[in-house]
Amino acid sequence: MRGTWIGRLRAGTKSLISDQRGNAFMLTAAAIVPVIGIVGSAVDIGRAYMTQLRLQQACDAGVLAGRRAMGGASYSEAAQSEANKMFNFNFPEAKYGASGILFSSQALNASDVAGQASAVLPTELMFMFGKDQFRLSANCTAKLEISNVDVMMVLDVTGSMAQTNSGDSVDRITALKDATMDFFDTLTTADIGDGRLRFGVVPYSSTANVGAILSAENPAWLANNVTLPSRTPIFREVYTETGTETSDEYTDSATTYDSSWTNDGTVSASSSSACESRTPPANTTPSPSGSPDYNQTGQYVDGDTRVTTYDKEQTYTFRTYRYSWRSSNSTCRKQYRKGYFTRTYETTVTETKTDVFDNRYTYEDRDFDVSLAKTGAAIVTDTGDSGTSVSYTWGGCLIERATAEFDSDETAPSDALDMDIDLVPDADVDTQWRLLIPEIAFARASHPANQPASSDPITVNEFNSNGSRNITLDTSSKGRWQRYSKYWGDGWGVCPAPAMKLTTMTADNRSTFNTYVQSLQPLGGTYHDAGMIWGARLLSPTGLFADENATAPNERPISRHIVFMTDGAMAPNMGNLTFQGYEYLMHRVGGTTDGELRDHHNNRFQQLCRAARQRGITIWVVSFGIGSDASLNSCASSGAAFEADNAAELNEQFQAIARQISKLRLSQ
Repeated sequence: MRGTWIGRLRAGTKSLISDQRGNAFMLTAAAIVPVIGIVGSAVDIGRAYMTQLRLQQACDAGVLAGRRAMGGASYSEAAQSEANKMFNFNFPEAKYGASGILFSSQALNASDVAGQASAVLPTELMFMFGKDQFRLSANCTAKLEISNVDVMMVLDVTGSMAQTNSGDSVDRITALKDATMDFFDTLTTADIGDGRLRFGVVPYSSTANVGAILSAENPAWLANNVTLPSRTPIFREVYTETGTETSDEYTDSATTYDSSWTNDGTVSASSSSACESRTPPANTTPSPSGSPDYNQTGQYVDGDTRVTTYDKEQTYTFRTYRYSWRSSNSTCRKQYRKGYFTRTYETTVTETKTDVFDNRYTYEDRDFDVSLAKTGAAIVTDTGDSGTSVSYTWGGCLIERATAEFDSDETAPSDALDMDIDLVPDADVDTQWRLLIPEIAFARASHPANQPASSDPITVNEFNSNGSRNITLDTSSKGRWQRYSKYWGDGWGVCPAPAMKLTTMTADNRSTFNTYVQSLQPLGGTYHDAGMIWGARLLSPTGLFADENATAPNERPISRHIVFMTDGAMAPNMGNLTFQGYEYLMHRVGGTTDGELRDHHNNRFQQLCRAARQRGITIWVVSFGIGSDASLNSCASSGAAFEADNAAELNEQFQAIARQISKLRLSQ
């Protein structure tokens, strides 16, 4: 029985083994589980990888946006909002089916913004094997970096900057100061590493105040003399007698007598002989008669002393007596008659000269020695009221070096030395700058706005024919025929705040820089070329300060920038006293009207802008409150012209420039 059963089992097994029908189905059923695991892993891991990559990119974009919006060292809610907005744009809800999406960002320090992002990604197939989701996370950091950067801020500080734009609560100059400080904060809080960040400032109006910078670099760059339109008082000489000396020696002329005798009483006498034999009284002492006559015999002048010699001729008179008998009544009469002679003395008269103001001035060009004024000493002139001496110290503004007129559509000729950014002065005075001292300069007319009647010197009376004053005294301002400094309140002949040469700055120097910026005051007319020429000169790597500007300590390239901010178009005036002098008489720039003068200055401005750009300088132009201006826009480097209608926009544009000057990169 057992054998039979075992046999049948053995035979059945052999039969089953030898039968291959249905084997493929069984093998497939056994293999499908690991295949599903492999394929599901590939799909879900691929999805997780792509989602992780996208999450990292969104995190990076978020912190970059947040750091870009970060003003100075402050990471505000607005900056965080920009970061969130950029993250959400790059990783929206349900991206790749993810959920639980979180993003946060914060400032690590003044230059870095860090972010963290996370998301949950459900699996599509791996859930069958117990893996139902991936928890994804990303960390990111944005860093603002600066290598070597030189920034020259050329800022319009003209009178119109005292105005307030529509909708603003602060005037333009205050808005500029605030934007400048935020600009400073943004750059100085960037990561500098072994690089160098330098700031310079050129406030400009009708000139720029760079004298102290040049004098410190090389006083020989400034001429020792300057010719300015001024005035000279007219005096008349008055001599006052201070002493008279009459010699003790004299000579007397022959004596003459009256022809007749005068009775002077009678005396007792018995006869004619007894009468006439009496001894007459002595002659009276001669005494002066009348005023003396002076006949000049000589004169000499020694300095303010005049010595004159005279023959002083004084007539003297005396009485001589006699006794005379009168026979008709037998009386003895005492008689006298007068004698006369001239006594001559040598008299010396000493006088001291006094110059007395003659109530007139000559308005003319005058040459002043300013060699001591360059060192800070006062310059003393006789331009005060009634010709009195007044002293002033040089404020630091300059008249440009030698130039030549050229039309508004012409290129500057080679002898227009003022158009050369890099020319270093030498012994030739044409290459040097001259001191501009508005306090001793006078227009050749009753007011700077008026055109002179002549380019020749003119004599002006202090008083009109009716006795009213024609020339206003120095105790008043904005009057007639006054020095330019008396018209500063109206913007004539203004010298702005001193410029600041390129100086290495960090966040630690904020207080110093802020004190300087707050000192800027709005006053004067708009001459863009005055600001541009000095901004370019102080920044150029090949000019006056090549020894400081050409290279950086780390020997890496230097990024050079001019930030040019203005609130107005070019507005020169023929009667103004500017960095180009007094155009009405000096004819340095060209044109016969204010409009023609403006065109000439605009041409010069454009050529100076090109010269700066040719030296590798990026020019950023911000037009504040004036809309678009073709001349300003064409000055800017490509894509570097900005407009701002109010204080907030000005700050935004300054921040945009700061971000482009610096380098924003991911550090994680």
